Amino acid sequence: MIQFFSRDPRFTNETIAFLQLASRNASPQGNSLEVKTMRQGIEYLHHASNEKFYGTFKGTLEENIVKTNSTEIPITVYTPTDANKEKLGVYFHGGGWVIGSRKSHQTIVNTLADATKTIWISVEYRLAPEHKYPIWLDDCCDVTQYIIQNKTNFGVNEYAKIGVAGDSAGGMISASIARTIKGIDFQILIYAGLDITRETPSYNEFTHQMYVLTPELMDWLKEHAFETSQNLKDPRISALYNTSLQDVPPCLFIVAELDPLRDGSLEYQKLLEKAGVQTKLLVVKGVIHGFFSLPGIFPQAVAESINTIQDFMVSI
Repeated sequence: MIQFFSRDPRFTNETIAFLQLASRNASPQGNSLEVKTMRQGIEYLHHASNEKFYGTFKGTLEENIVKTNSTEIPITVYTPTDANKEKLGVYFHGGGWVIGSRKSHQTIVNTLADATKTIWISVEYRLAPEHKYPIWLDDCCDVTQYIIQNKTNFGVNEYAKIGVAGDSAGGMISASIARTIKGIDFQILIYAGLDITRETPSYNEFTHQMYVLTPELMDWLKEHAFETSQNLKDPRISALYNTSLQDVPPCLFIVAELDPLRDGSLEYQKLLEKAGVQTKLLVVKGVIHGFFSLPGIFPQAVAESINTIQDFMVSI
């Protein structure tokens, strides 16, 4: 059991409640981490936090499979009551490319669908270390291409706008797809990993265990997700190193104030603005990395984020 004795005075009551729950269920840090244990831990944390929302989705769920050239990718289609036929969102879950799933993130995706009256598709891309980069990113690209080419099969009209969204690793995936695949009309990046080289200042500001996403944990995830020979400055991986941003779609950034990934988003927004891309930024005060998929613990922070997403999607 890990005890979070230190507290940043900026922490909200929601953040403190999360740390109390995490301290009762946390895994050890560093080399002692095991993939199986970490995967079980994130599933349990989301279940324990969000269980009260299970079965409350005001719409229909459909499990499906997208066949690619290399595999079959499971997806879940969330269709809310009175769904808007003019937009469709594709969601990629967080978890450092190693943990997390459609199941762990089901509550936040059905919340998105309900709130925006938009059809959302959650993607079960293959995870590392069994499938290292670029496999998991290629999976997401292939599924997105399929959805773009077959969007009317998912309940929207032929002129519907397609967007990508994701938290953390899913945000990194979304940003990469938005830069490389044609036909993406908007992107929503939620505390996305946009500087995998970890050179932005916030990586050095939030190193204490109380911020949960520690350097040790980030190293563990990176070592599992990428080959040691991989150049992490590849713009397909680290958005901040992309030099061609003119055709990037409008972007909403949702950022946790007390998060080592924070400055990557702030810097990427500046780059997009300089390139003439429409952007919007929400910095959620007093919260740490990971809050968005846990509305059961972070109701106010998630509500603020969802409201911003609603406004952004209306503006597209």
